[in-house]
Order: sequence, then structure tokens, then C-alpha cells
Amino acid sequence: MKILKRRHPHPEIPLVSTADVSFLLLIFFLSTTIFVTHRGISLELPRPGERAIVLPADKVARVLVRADRTIQLNGEVVAMGALGRLLETLLEARPDLLVRLSVDPSAPYAAMVQALDQVKLSGARQIAIQTGTEP
Repeated sequence: MKILKRRHPHPEIPLVSTADVSFLLLIFFLSTTIFVTHRGISLELPRPGERAIVLPADKVARVLVRADRTIQLNGEVVAMGALGRLLETLLEARPDLLVRLSVDPSAPYAAMVQALDQVKLSGARQIAIQTGTEP
């Protein structure tokens, strides 16, 4: 007598299309992901016809970026790297200080960005940006 072995079928996992599964996973992860938005500088622009606010000279630190990339703080030429530290000392003495950043129209854009970075690193909260020649 011949004994017949029963063949057991190999266990198989029924596969759904891999593309369908990956697409569903992609939709799931995209819908549950939180996208971080970085806030830039908030600007408050004057309205048309609004009067300019004139502050006393002791409440304003004047930073001037010239066309030749030199930086002046209250009329004195300073190095770009020292601008932040000098503004910090002024802000420690007077926390409500307004920093007015004036940029010559022919100055390189990179010089203005570097000066603005130094002003932000100093911890100044009130910043006014002006282009053109200083009044």
C-alpha cells in the first residue's frame, strides 16, 4: 500500500498592489504631518496720509549702511561684527530704544541683510527700516 502524502499548500499572503498601499500610506502621512512655518519680520507699514511719528533723539539709535559697505552707529563708523554688541549695550541702558536702519540705495543687498541680522541678534524689538539717504 502506497501512502500518499498530502501536499500542504505553502502559506501565501495575499498581496494588494504595492503601489496602492504605498499611495495610501503617503496620503496618511501627508495628512497627519504638521508643517512648521517660520515667521519672518512683522512689519507695520504706515497708512496713506498718516503723519510720521517723531521721537526724541535719545530714543533712537541710527544705523546707516553706506554704499561702500561701511556701517555707522549714531554717526560713528563701526565694524559689522561689533554692531550687535554695541546695540546690546545701548539697549541695556534704554530698553525702549528704536533702532532706525537706513540703507543707501546703491549699497549691496548683502550689507543690508548683515546689518539687519546684527540688529536682530542684539535683541532690538523696535526696528524701523528706511531706504534712501538719511534725512
